[in-house]
Amino acid sequence: MSFFKKLFFLLLVVNASFLGYDYYQGGQLAFNLVENTKQLNKERLVTELKSLTPQKLAGHVNNAFSQLKHLNSATDVLDLIRQKITTTTVQQTGSEYEGNVLILTDANFKTAIDGTKPALIEFYAPWCGHCKNLAPVWSELADAFAHQKENVIIAKIDADTHRDTGTWFDVKGFPTLKWFPKGVNSPEGVEDYKGGRDLASLAAFVREKTNIAPRIKSQKSSVVELNTKNFHDIVLNPKKNVLVEFYASWCGHCKTLAPIYEKVAHAFANEPNCVVAKIDADQERDIGTEFDISGFPTLKFFPAGESEPIAYEGGRTEKAFVDYLNKHCGTHRLVGGGLEATAGRIETLDKLVTQFMKDTSGREKIHAEAVKAAQEIGTRYANYYAKIMEKVLGQGEAFLKTEKARLAKIASSDDVATSKLDDFNMRQNILAAFQ
Repeated sequence: MSFFKKLFFLLLVVNASFLGYDYYQGGQLAFNLVENTKQLNKERLVTELKSLTPQKLAGHVNNAFSQLKHLNSATDVLDLIRQKITTTTVQQTGSEYEGNVLILTDANFKTAIDGTKPALIEFYAPWCGHCKNLAPVWSELADAFAHQKENVIIAKIDADTHRDTGTWFDVKGFPTLKWFPKGVNSPEGVEDYKGGRDLASLAAFVREKTNIAPRIKSQKSSVVELNTKNFHDIVLNPKKNVLVEFYASWCGHCKTLAPIYEKVAHAFANEPNCVVAKIDADQERDIGTEFDISGFPTLKFFPAGESEPIAYEGGRTEKAFVDYLNKHCGTHRLVGGGLEATAGRIETLDKLVTQFMKDTSGREKIHAEAVKAAQEIGTRYANYYAKIMEKVLGQGEAFLKTEKARLAKIASSDDVATSKLDDFNMRQNILAAFQ
């Protein structure tokens, strides 16, 4: 048997094993693959293949590798494939989904919630603050039961817009959560959900009602977990600025702070010299005693190169933390993890750029000064200033427009990894100095 025949049969066995395992776990991967194949559009496929460029292909490869870091088991691989296949099926069949959440309206409610399967439905309003807080949790809940879409529905309806349905089910506030047992498609028999609105509580409720086990992905935290053994090595590292939350697992205020603190850590995840960390000072009491921790949560900032921390006394909103860390770490982050327009900019070189754009006859000399300054500064972004000047000298100012369009196209692509996106955004910021 030739090598290629052996490879073909090996791939066939691997695929069969994956589909068999998926079916054993209650999944519908094989069914969805067949449905997608039935609905393939030949013309659209040919068009997409013709439009595939090396840049697009490289972008897809980068995106695929960025997703691999979240895959820790065969189940994770299957969940990712199911999500992609299900999304495609939804797009082709015309069903209304937002991720894995079924979107209901006055028009489709009776058809979608027909009693053939149980459903947990959120009645919300777009302007409702509590609804906005619940939105990411609701999305995660739908993801947790996406492998059993054929047996349970996680849905939501804008009951402020679709008031007929809201009135029918006596919705008087937002968000209102209602459980529709199998066989129920009218207000009679519907149960009001009165439990917790965190992912664990909601998932446990659905599991209790359906006997379906949720698949909650363990999200990799951006907050560095400290203990007695690693505390001093990380926190007192002379090259790193570290914000530390001293917490206790039983502390209610700590639990309230946790999702905000996680967002802050995520925003600074690509800043190697600005670390967001936490330690259970109720368990690691030696550390708590060393830093005189008498209540929870207590936050302290440890500046790089200093042994004495600064007590954090600012607000406990995401913006307050981001502003504080930008000030003390010298970073340029925005709420959500983006970059300010000043990120990557260097004042000395900005001044040379101003001269370069105004004095067209002296550009050669100014470029030479920029090259020298970039060498002294020694960063890639300093060199980028000099490179742009070199390109303008060779190609004229038309290069600026071309480069701006190129960077904007790359930065807006969904296939760019976060770490790479920072790089392109800083280059855009530098390029803006030339306008």
